[in-house]
Amino acid sequence: MNNDSPTLEYQGLMQAFRSHKFTKNDIKSYVYKIFSMYGRATCSNVHIDAEAFHDLVDEAVYVDFPDYQIRSREEFKTWHRWIHGKLVSDDHEIEKIRVEYLTNGKYLAQFFVRWRGEFKDGSYTDLKVEQQWLMREQDDKDHPTIERYLVGLANHIPAMTAGDVER
Repeated sequence: MNNDSPTLEYQGLMQAFRSHKFTKNDIKSYVYKIFSMYGRATCSNVHIDAEAFHDLVDEAVYVDFPDYQIRSREEFKTWHRWIHGKLVSDDHEIEKIRVEYLTNGKYLAQFFVRWRGEFKDGSYTDLKVEQQWLMREQDDKDHPTIERYLVGLANHIPAMTAGDVER
């Protein structure tokens, strides 16, 4: 489709982009970056530990997983050490990232993740979750900061959640 002038939708998108620090693809890349870091937390050849997330999440980050709640950056890092201490390996397949520009330099990313992981106790999990991240830009950072991180089960591929491993 080739028109002589941009559509109203495109003009609105460009106006939103000009009023924000990051493009929609920047935000999508950031989502992939975080999950790459998660995968490397159980990877022995290039290990990434919890401290690497320090500047990526807000000091008062609000996280709701199906079986775990987090209300601060320190709790986030504690969760990271806890879950990756239980895992032998894990993998994340990300699908259908939708990004919305919000007001005041904020962004909303919604997407699905298939998470597979092998635990040190011999159990295995394979589940699909829906995630929603609220992020904001900061002048002194070249990446967004995650403020809210909500996760809900999208469908349960026969397996268990991380909390079930505890039981």
